Amino acid sequence: MRDAAKQVTFFIRYAMLRARLAALREEPVVVASTHRTASTAVYRSLRVAIGSRVFKCHRLHEPLMSWKRPDPSVSADGMLRNRMTGDWAVLHGITQPRRPARLVMMVRDPVAVAASMAAFEPVQNGAAWPLVQPFSNAMTDWFDADVLPALGWSPWNEPFDTERKAMLVDQSPWRILVLRADLDDGSKERELSRFVGATVRMVRVNSAEQRGAGSSHAKVLARLSQLPDEIDRVHRSKLCAHFFSPAELAAQRARWLSGN
Repeated sequence: MRDAAKQVTFFIRYAMLRARLAALREEPVVVASTHRTASTAVYRSLRVAIGSRVFKCHRLHEPLMSWKRPDPSVSADGMLRNRMTGDWAVLHGITQPRRPARLVMMVRDPVAVAASMAAFEPVQNGAAWPLVQPFSNAMTDWFDADVLPALGWSPWNEPFDTERKAMLVDQSPWRILVLRADLDDGSKERELSRFVGATVRMVRVNSAEQRGAGSSHAKVLARLSQLPDEIDRVHRSKLCAHFFSPAELAAQRARWLSGN
C-alpha cells in the first residue's frame, strides 16, 4: 500500500509539473545535469530569481528514465536509470515537442562526481573503488548517451573557454549554457543573470555533509588519496581534456592525493 501511495504521489507531482509547463507563457529554463554536479544550488538560485519558469532534470533521453522505484537497473550504455518527475515533464513538455527553452548544464571534475556518488552507495570491493563504473565515467556518459540522443548535440565540437569556465551554445530551438561547477559564485551569478535576463544570486545547498554522508564522504576521500593511477585514468578522459586545462587537472590531482 505504501509503495502504491508513493507511485500515485509521483504521478501527481508529474502532472503538476506538466500543468505548470503548459500554463507558462515565457520561455522555460531547465537545469539539466547529471547527478552530483552542483545542479541543485543552481536550480534553487534560479527559482528564487525567476520563479516558476525553472525546472530540473537529470535525464533527457527516455530510455534512461524510469517510472518505477526502486529501479537500480543499468542501461545498455552503462548508465543508471533515473526516476524523477522533472525528467518526464521536460521530455513530454520540452524536448519531444521541441519547445524553445534555455538549458543550464553543469560540468564537474569527474573524480569529484564519482566521490560524491560513491558516498551514498555501500562500500564495494575492488582495487579501483570508488573510481568504478557507473561513477567514474558518469559525466562523459551523460553527454554521449543522454544529451546527444535527446538534443542532437554534444559539447565535443564546441570550443570551451577554460578561463571563463563557461560556454553558450545555440542548438535550435534551445539555448544551452554550460558551466563548470568550480566557477566562483560571483562569476556564476553573472553568467546566469545574462542567460536568463534577471538578477541571480547563488544559494548554497545539497552538500554531501548536509545530506548526512559526511563520514562516508571522508572514507571516499581517504581512499582516493591511495589511487594516483586511477585518478590519472579518469583525468585522461575526453571530458577532462575538453573542459579542463592541464594545470587545472594537475592541481585537482594534487588535491585528491592529499586526501582533501
